[in-house]
Parts: sequence; C-alpha cells; structure tokens
Amino acid sequence: MVLNSDLEVSVPPQIFKLYDIRGVAHDTLTRRSMSLIGQSFGSECVEKRECEVFVARDARHSGRELTQALVQGVRSTGVDVIDLGMVPTPLMYFAAHHSSGGTGLMVTASHNPPEYNGVKMMLAHDVLYGESIQKLYRRIIRGPLIKQSNGGLSEGSIVDAYRDAVRRDIGVERPLKVVLDCANGVGGVIAPRVIRDIGCEVIELYCDVDGSFPNHPGDPTKSENLQDLISAVIENRADVGIALDGDADRLVAVSPQGEIIWPDRLMILFVRAIVASNPGCKVVFDVKCARALADEIIRAGGEPLMWKTGHSLIRTKLKECNGIFGGEMSGHLYFRDRWPGFDDGIYASARLCELLAASHLSPTEVFQSLPSSESTPEIRIPCESAHDLVERFKQIAVFDNAKSTELDGLRVEFADGFGLIRASNTASEIVLRFDADSKAGLGRIQNSFFEVLNSLIDLKHSDFEALGQC
Repeated sequence: MVLNSDLEVSVPPQIFKLYDIRGVAHDTLTRRSMSLIGQSFGSECVEKRECEVFVARDARHSGRELTQALVQGVRSTGVDVIDLGMVPTPLMYFAAHHSSGGTGLMVTASHNPPEYNGVKMMLAHDVLYGESIQKLYRRIIRGPLIKQSNGGLSEGSIVDAYRDAVRRDIGVERPLKVVLDCANGVGGVIAPRVIRDIGCEVIELYCDVDGSFPNHPGDPTKSENLQDLISAVIENRADVGIALDGDADRLVAVSPQGEIIWPDRLMILFVRAIVASNPGCKVVFDVKCARALADEIIRAGGEPLMWKTGHSLIRTKLKECNGIFGGEMSGHLYFRDRWPGFDDGIYASARLCELLAASHLSPTEVFQSLPSSESTPEIRIPCESAHDLVERFKQIAVFDNAKSTELDGLRVEFADGFGLIRASNTASEIVLRFDADSKAGLGRIQNSFFEVLNSLIDLKHSDFEALGQC
C-alpha cells in the first residue's frame, strides 16, 4: 500500500520509541500528530472492543494543549475518554488497573527536558512497547483509521482513591523524617500528602509543580540533580531522602549520611523483605544492575532473572514469568506482592518508609547493611548512531577470561566485576555502567571498555572524566 507522505510529515517515525512516543512539543510532536496518535490508538481500542480510555498528563507546559488533541483523536473513533487531569503516571496506571478495560494514555516525557513531551500507553491491561507502538505508526500512515460519532468525555478524579489505597496497604510502625524532592514535577500534586498519610514527617523540596523544572531536571539517576536533596537530608537530620523523577514513576534514595542509594542497592532491601514472605519467587532486574543484587536474591531464597532495560519490558517480563518483584537501575520499581505491579515511585517511597520504620536498626544501619562495591552511575555519552556503535563494539571487542551476554547491548562479566555498554532507547546516546569488587578492578574494566570505545569514536575530555580517564 502507498504511504501517505503528508501524514509522514505530520507524524515523523522517529518519535515512536521502543517504550513510548516521545518528541519535541510543537516540533516533532504537534497537535496534528497527537490527534492522529489518539485516532490510531482509539482504532486499536475499537478493534479490541475496548470502549473507555483514561487520559492524564504531567506538569509540562505543552501538556494541556497536546492532551486536548490526543483526546480529540481518541473520541473521533467513538471511544469514551475519562480525563484524570494533571496527575503522576502511576495514578493513570492505578485508574486503568482498577477498571474493567485496563486502558489508558499518559501525556509525559518523564525526565526529558521541558520542551519534550510524549505518550505512555496501556491497552487491555498490557503496556504497549516495541511492535505494538510501531503498529500505531503504520496505522496512521497506511490505515485503517476508524472515524465515527464522537465518544463521550468526562472528568475523573483518582487522587483520593489512590491515597486511600496506599494508606490501607502501608503501615509505618514509627514516624520518620523524610525529605522529599519532587523536582517540580507532577509528583508534587500528591506525593507529599501520601507520605504524610502513612504517618511520616515530610520536608518538601521542590514540590511546587512547575513544568519548566526551574531548580534541576527531573532525573534522579544523575548525581548532580541530588545535591540539594543530600544537603537537606544532612541539615535536617532526616531519616531518608527521596527523589522522584518528572512523572513520579521512579525514585532514588539518600541515606541519613547523604550517601546516594542507587536503585539496584535499594532493591536489595525490598528483596530481603519480599522474598522472605514469598520463598522461591522470581525477581526481575535489568542489565544495568550490580552483581550483588542477584547474589542477594539467591541468598534470600528467590530466583533472579536478568532482563532488558525498559519500564515496558521489565513490567511485561515480570507479568509473563509471574514474578513477585522487579526493578531497574533507572529507579522503576515493580511490586506484585501487595500492589498491581506497575512502576510507581510514590508507592515505592511509602514501602521504603515502611521498611525502615519496621527495622530494629536505625535507617543509617539499614543502609549500611547493604553490600557495597565500587561502581559508577549510568554514564551517558551522546551518539546519533548509538545502536550502530554498540553493534560495532560487539563485533570488535575481545575480553579475556570473561563471560558476555548480548541480552541488551553487551554486558561482560569478569571474576571481579562487570562492564556494560548499550544504546539508549529514549535518547541518542550510549549508556555504560561498571561495577567491581575494588577500585583497581573497576579501573581495569573501565579501561578495557574505553580502549575499544576510543577506537570507534573520538571521546571528548568530559567523556574521559566520566569514564574515569583523566
């Protein structure tokens, strides 16, 4: 069938990512493209006999206008829309999960800069990713796009129901002092109230909602975005610091001493509690996580399962294998023991408070009980042809006395650590991470990766520093 070139211009294919749709608002992601995306999604709903879609948006300034266009497109297929307004992504998931249809759209670009926006999607209780997202694009270009009498439009409120559900689930045995950094993202709409609901004192940091993110970007996996939180935790002698991302489906924690507790280490705390109550259960984690996590899952009596990075991929795998808990280095955590299994930084924050309050140890001692290693955060290097670069890296790299997996990029396991290189599926960049038993081992593994990488691209001085090569 001949492609519609006018629609190709209106809806550029590059905005259809692996996990979601994402582009620059009013540039690659316009009102016209959002309307067509809505119509394509609505057409899928009609074919699957889904008649109702929840729609929500984050705090970005482009959100209201783009959401209106998306809603218009969905309704043009005869599908009803329930507009939840400006709420965090987990609340859209919560609403969809507790409905019969399990279908929803979230207008968000997560941690990306303010000029970006996008859409995360659920259809019939499954998150859309990969081929399902590409199918939406093909439907726009080739058809068929269903058009019939407009579906209904109503406003819905999910905030109180969500707060009640968390309050019923979480029991904090003693009050904690929590510094909560919402990065001016949409988490500020509800997260402080939820943590207070469960009995904690909350010191708010950047919890006023502002889609321009004036204080720091909404990406808690970058240590420079955590410096104000670290200072506030120490100054207020808090029990824990919690940083949410722009749409509040991810978190990173900070100890009372100001140490960043990266999500793979945070997962260990949850594994110890969850696996103990669910012996033999599967725990899913992504390729960026430290080796200690798998060891702790086995030690606790669970079954570790490493999988590809990506919130849609991990969440789907967790459901497929009937796992009980999962998570990613990026801060997405998935609870299927007492919660429906979607990534939810707010609920995870409440569970962390519950865990810390229940321990006979102080929060400082709890965090100190975690196994330590020498590791890097995610190292991101801009690269327009990231996937091609990673493929070339795999073709020429030779690592002696090591075991490699190409599950997602290339992860090389040495006797004393691992190195990882993969292409980001949300930005034009390569992502590296390293973990080892010692600084010497970390440096050696980094050097081995750097030598191969430097033969493929000309690294800038800043990249040298990121890789520990000064």
